[in-house]
Amino acid sequence: MKNLIVSILALSLSFTSINAQLFDGIENILLTSTEDARILAEGYTAPLGKTLTYALNSGWATSAKTHKKLGFGLTIGAAAPFVPDADQVFTPTGLTSLSVPSGSLPTVFGEGENQTMNFTLVSDDIPGLGEQQYTGELTFPGGLKDELPLGTIPAPIVQASVGVVFDTDLLVRFIPTMKMQGSTFSLTGFGLKHNIMQYFGPLDKLPLNVSVLAAISKASFEYDLSESSFGGDSANRKMTFEADTFTLQALASIDLPIISAFAGLGYNSGDSQFDVSGDYSIDYEVEGLPAISRILEDPISIASEASGVMGIVGARLNLLFLKIFANYTIQEYNILTAGISFNFR
Repeated sequence: MKNLIVSILALSLSFTSINAQLFDGIENILLTSTEDARILAEGYTAPLGKTLTYALNSGWATSAKTHKKLGFGLTIGAAAPFVPDADQVFTPTGLTSLSVPSGSLPTVFGEGENQTMNFTLVSDDIPGLGEQQYTGELTFPGGLKDELPLGTIPAPIVQASVGVVFDTDLLVRFIPTMKMQGSTFSLTGFGLKHNIMQYFGPLDKLPLNVSVLAAISKASFEYDLSESSFGGDSANRKMTFEADTFTLQALASIDLPIISAFAGLGYNSGDSQFDVSGDYSIDYEVEGLPAISRILEDPISIASEASGVMGIVGARLNLLFLKIFANYTIQEYNILTAGISFNFR
C-alpha cells in the first residue's frame, strides 16, 4: 500500500510539474496591447481546454460490468490526448500593435523555438506617453511538443468505485491539491455506472454486460507569478486554468475469467476558463522621458468549450483481483488510456 500511495503522488506531481512548464514565459505577451495579448493567449492556450476536457472524460470504465453490492475497486492510470496537427499552430488575426513575421505561431502543444516579435504602442496604450509611439520587442514562447511525453499532457487517473444498489457503481475521482514549482493542481469527479443486463431476463447469465455511465469532473490548475521578475512585485499575480466536464456513455463488454473486451459510444462536453489575474506594473523606457509604467489589472480572461461524440474500444487482463487495462477513444482529440486496477467482488 505504501508503494501504491507513492505511485499516486508521483503521477500527480509529475502532471503538476508538466503544467508548470506550459505557462513559462507567456506573461511576456502583456507587453503589447491588452487586446493583442488576449488574442495571443487565446491562440496559444486553445488546445488546453480540449485536452483536459477529453482526458478527464476518459478512463471512467474498463468494463461494462459492475461490482456486487459493497464491492470495491481502485484504478490508477493516465489518459494521453493526441493533439491534431491543425491545433498545433494558430494564425492570430485582428492584431493592431504586433507583427508576426512568420504569419503563424505554435500553440502550447506545437513545435518551434521562442520567437522575438516587434510591437508598437501609442499614447492610448501607455498613459503618460503623449503623442508618441513606443516600439519594442517581446519574446513569444515556443511550443512544448518535443518536451512533453507523447507530445501532450498525460492526465492522471486516480479513481475509486463501490457497488451500491440495483447493479450500480458509484465512481469517485479525487486528487488533493498538489504543489510543485510554484504551481498547484487538484481534481474531483463523480459518476454512476448502471448495468442494464438485469432487465433482460436469463440473458444476464451470459458473460455479456451492458451499462450506461454518466460522470462529471472538475480540475483546477494555478501557476504563481508573484516570484516572476516580470510585472512588478504584486503578490496576487497568477495564472489559473479550470475545466468542468461531463460525459455520458453506453458500454458493452464480454467479461471472461482471464480477459475482458469492451466498446462504447458516448458524448463528451466541457467548459474551461483561462485567466491571468492580479496587478501588473509594466515599465517602458522612452528616450528623453522619465520611466513610464503601465498598470494592468486582471488583464486576460478567456472562456472556451469543447464537445462531441466519442467511440471507445479496449481490453483488460484479469489476474485475480489485479486488472491491467488499455483503451483507445476516437473523437476530436483521440485518447490513449492505460493503467491498473484492483477489484474486489
